[in-house]
Parts: sequence; C-alpha cells; structure tokens
Amino acid sequence: MGLFKDMRNLQKQGQEMMPPEHRGLMGGFRAMKDTVAQANETLASMNADAQKAQYLMVSGRVGSAVITGVRQTGMFVNENPEVEMDLQVDVEGIPNYVVSHRQVIAQIAIPRFQPGATVPVRVDPANPSSLIIA
Repeated sequence: MGLFKDMRNLQKQGQEMMPPEHRGLMGGFRAMKDTVAQANETLASMNADAQKAQYLMVSGRVGSAVITGVRQTGMFVNENPEVEMDLQVDVEGIPNYVVSHRQVIAQIAIPRFQPGATVPVRVDPANPSSLIIA
C-alpha cells in the first residue's frame, strides 16, 4: 500500500514541477514545439560558426596566439568540451592585442591548449577580435 502512495506522490511532484503551459495534451504539443525551436536555434548557431570558420580559413590573416588563460564553459559538443581562452594575438601588421575566444576542443587535444602554449590562428581582417584557432 505504501508503494502506490509513494508513486502517486512522485507523480504529483512531477506535475507540480512542470510549467503550466506544458501540462495536458495541448501542453505536451507546446513542449515539443518549444524543444524543436531550441534545437533549431542551436543548429543555426552551429551553422553560423561553421560558416565563420570556413570564411576565416580562406580569407583570414595568418597569425599566432599565446594562451594566457583557459576556462571550461560547461557546454559539450559530442562529448568534447567548449572552452573559453584568453589569447594574446600576434598578426603581422596589427599591434599585439588580447582577446577572449570560445571554441570546442577535442578531448585528445586538451594538453595542447594550456596557458603558455602558442597556437596558430586565422584572424578576420575586418574584425581582429573574430578569429579561429587553426
């Protein structure tokens, strides 16, 4: 008898935690619609990042950067962490400058992205704070 009471209490707690707009049959459809909208936003962001990377690989100015700081953002893509790095960038024709950059790093490559390491970069000629690690 206690098992069914506990199950009923858990079900009630779950319903209370669910936002009111996602309750019931129509709410379930709203929840699915919201989830699909979030997925579309994520995919659009990933597509924009891929286009930016492709543009910078073709048109970006070649340079190097020294990593001065690394932080995890808490986001993972295919089990690879996204990190935020503080970089001191050196590109010919532009004075050295500091920029903060986010990028997904393959787990196997993490040891190469430690403070003090030098990495190759491609910098947007029109916007030096826009770059990729190449």
